[in-house]
Amino acid sequence: MHELGLSLIQQYEPQAYAHGDYVTCYHVPPFTSVDHLHLHVLAPASEMNFIYRMKYWRGMRWCIDDEVVIDRLESGSSATPYNL
Repeated sequence: MHELGLSLIQQYEPQAYAHGDYVTCYHVPPFTSVDHLHLHVLAPASEMNFIYRMKYWRGMRWCIDDEVVIDRLESGSSATPYNL
């Protein structure tokens, strides 16, 4: 999902991709609105309004960067640092 998300940003928002102006993240249970795994891919992040910035603010309890999830899983840890 990570690689596909980046390729979509590169294809449809090349300026945002070139400047790292994008967000790729997962919402952390129980802060989810649907019950299946899906990656949020948003670009350009600099154009998101306040509500979207809060909703997709990586590092907050409800939203985790997809690269953090990948690193945690590769090291043998759970996907999130929280007890669910």
